[in-house]
Amino acid sequence: MNARLIFKMELFKYLRDKYYLIATLILLGLNVIATIALVNSDHLGSSLLITSIVLAILLFFSNLIFLGIIYPFHLLAIDYKNRVLALMVASGVNRNKLFFAKIGAVILANIVVSFILLVVPVATIIYQVGNLGGWDELFREMGMLMVPQMVPLSINAVLSYVAGLFILMTSVIIVKGKTLSILLYFGFNMLVAMVTSFVNTLFTSDYSFTQQLSGDNVFSSVVEVVVILVFGFIALQELRHQNL
Repeated sequence: MNARLIFKMELFKYLRDKYYLIATLILLGLNVIATIALVNSDHLGSSLLITSIVLAILLFFSNLIFLGIIYPFHLLAIDYKNRVLALMVASGVNRNKLFFAKIGAVILANIVVSFILLVVPVATIIYQVGNLGGWDELFREMGMLMVPQMVPLSINAVLSYVAGLFILMTSVIIVKGKTLSILLYFGFNMLVAMVTSFVNTLFTSDYSFTQQLSGDNVFSSVVEVVVILVFGFIALQELRHQNL
């Protein structure tokens, strides 16, 4: 089975995962309600307004946790939990292709779910800002965000997201999809942060070099690439030699 078929198989599996699809729809409904409440905050009493703001903040963090940890963890661990990984490998699915196909499928699924959850709040906020401050001003502000300095920031954000997925997948593979994977994921992140901080201090004596790295986000991007390579290698080696 080639990588494209494995990729399609993973996506088909995610589309039939009704419990998490229902959870996504529930979050979408709550996001819409929270957006409508905040947009019409002028018509709310003070106590109800405070309650709406608190609930909106809690909902914001719920979305972050769902999209950043819970949903990708579920997608990465689903084969271990359903005890089908051994059957897939025995049927001829290449472990290397399975690894990269699953990473790609998880990234695509997370992007789609993120769009579904955020499209209504973001579109509503843009519409409201455009009405209040003028569409010309809004487009001018949005144009300022497209300056060349945003390119390295965007690249770093993408690399950081992918690196997080590789760390999470490594954790899932090591403990074979158990919930302990999440704790291991946080542990790996703490280890990466400590190593990054130590390496960063090695360059503080060279001010100009540090300024260049800091300004262009080169250092952060290099760190994320190294994290992807290191944890990708660890996860792939573990999967290759794992007794499923």
